[in-house]
Amino acid sequence: MHSFLPSIGFTNIKNRQQLEPIYRQILESPDRKFISTISADTCLVQFSKDFGERFGISLVGEMSKDGSISIEYYFPYVTSKLLTDDENIYVEKYSDKRAYAGVSSDFSLGMTLIFFITNIADYEKSLWMNRSNKYFSKAYFSGLSVNGMIILDVDDHSDKNTSYGNAKRSKLIEAAKKGDPDAIESLTLEDMDTYNTIGRRTHKEDVLSIVKSSFMPVGIETDHYAVIGTITSYIETTNSYTNESIYLIDVESNDLTFTVAINKNHLLGEPAPGRRFKGDVWLQGHIVNS
Repeated sequence: MHSFLPSIGFTNIKNRQQLEPIYRQILESPDRKFISTISADTCLVQFSKDFGERFGISLVGEMSKDGSISIEYYFPYVTSKLLTDDENIYVEKYSDKRAYAGVSSDFSLGMTLIFFITNIADYEKSLWMNRSNKYFSKAYFSGLSVNGMIILDVDDHSDKNTSYGNAKRSKLIEAAKKGDPDAIESLTLEDMDTYNTIGRRTHKEDVLSIVKSSFMPVGIETDHYAVIGTITSYIETTNSYTNESIYLIDVESNDLTFTVAINKNHLLGEPAPGRRFKGDVWLQGHIVNS
């Protein structure tokens, strides 16, 4: 998790020893504290402290019957106000720690979306009380980025046609996953046409002027993505501990909306609504048990 600390303003933190003063501050004065029973003699605890507007660090561990706490791991987070619904989200547990990944078959993206769940203790409590559904329909998506750039929007006057095309493609993908041969054939032909069109245009145009948005897995981590998306709004805020400036950028990419936190020093260019963000993000999500 160390590699994403700079995205929320902790650029100079290089190891756990340097985190000890921050650990103590979180444990002594958390903004949010969640305790969830996971066995007869053990509770899961999650301490979260904001170090700026809507971003901070969470500590996750166990508390025994005598009140002693053992921290298992930590993670930086950013929260979003952008609620995404109509998602088919289910939850999988990580094998190496008490953490969870959300998995969504998002038809607008045309791929399985995997993200790190931030409200871990909240989910554990719902499991213990048997109130957790197998599937979730709502989530607040966000992401951390340690490198990015601002690029201009493409000159596109066909937003209505694009929205209609995306909705049509989503229905085709859904039908194809159910084995509809006509849908599979239509998607195959459409992809071939797109590939040929892009191939011709790249001889004369830059690829960023052709591709309006993109959301693709990157690297070996399943919840890391290379993103190109349109900026809908942004704010500049400050890490209260380090005084480093942080951008919180609301991005729409392939019909998915989420908030990205990035250090101002690690972003090339000035964000503005209508411009595009390009960068790698670690995708997070706060799931809602409706």
